[in-house]
Amino acid sequence: MIEKKTVIIGAGLSGLLCGKRLAEAGHSVLILDKGRNIGGRLSTRRTDGAVFHHGASSLPDFYNHKELPEFGLKMFKRAEKEKIIQRKGNLFEPINSVADFVNYCGTNLNIRESSEAISLNLHNKTIDVQCRGSVHEKIPYDVLVLSIPPNQAKTLINKQINKIDSLMDKVQMRSSAAALFSFDINPEPVKDKHFSNEKVHILVENNRFKCEQQLFCLTVHTKEPFAKEIVKNDKNTIKELLLKEIIDAVPFSLPKPTYEAGHRWLYGFTERPLGTPYLYYKREKFGICGDWCSGSTILDAASSGIKLGEQILNL
Repeated sequence: MIEKKTVIIGAGLSGLLCGKRLAEAGHSVLILDKGRNIGGRLSTRRTDGAVFHHGASSLPDFYNHKELPEFGLKMFKRAEKEKIIQRKGNLFEPINSVADFVNYCGTNLNIRESSEAISLNLHNKTIDVQCRGSVHEKIPYDVLVLSIPPNQAKTLINKQINKIDSLMDKVQMRSSAAALFSFDINPEPVKDKHFSNEKVHILVENNRFKCEQQLFCLTVHTKEPFAKEIVKNDKNTIKELLLKEIIDAVPFSLPKPTYEAGHRWLYGFTERPLGTPYLYYKREKFGICGDWCSGSTILDAASSGIKLGEQILNL
């Protein structure tokens, strides 16, 4: 078998599992991600004495997900056996942190973080990449996969494929706002796992996973329609608005935060998916995957990436 160099842009779960499927079949895989950490919306942020999981943090029951390929089912079963994830009712959650689960999915893959694809040439099969420190690099490939939100994919493709813009315009994504706060109070007396009001849902990080943290840590997610009201603000304004909601929702006094950060998920939720597990263009040797192709869950992302990988292997 002639080894093919596959470049995947985007190290969310879809890109990671597409890469894993291809790498285990003998492809040379390079995954590029513009972020400092892999995982996409499976996100863990650590500060001194605090850990936050401010993106998706649970999987639907993969045993009952009919669209999940066998490769994915075996991998998640192995993660459960190795105590990376555990069942919580109808969901599966990481035992220690979301980052542990993400790193498990990325084991043995060649991943370059802080490497943003700024343009690509589908005819010459090259990608222009801006790396940390403003270093530019041109990377050749045999097969290219985009595992990024549809708006970002459309911008990179830049009309090099006929009619793809109108196809991807069918997808509707919804933004969301979030914020992270830690407080220098003893978290032990707080037994609640969450608080809420009509505008936000607040997760108590101390009572979620087995992370060692000395501070009282809260992650705030906006509910609809409040999310639409504030998501266009800058991150600092989002942080201030969501701190007010914490003060309203938490039934005890809080001191000034020791850590605070606002966050926006511009493509946080799929409202109308593409309606197909992936896209693949044989002549250009180019594919697109992501949860937004067929759904909105972590398992939709996994299924999309694995199925695209298997399509590439069958060519």
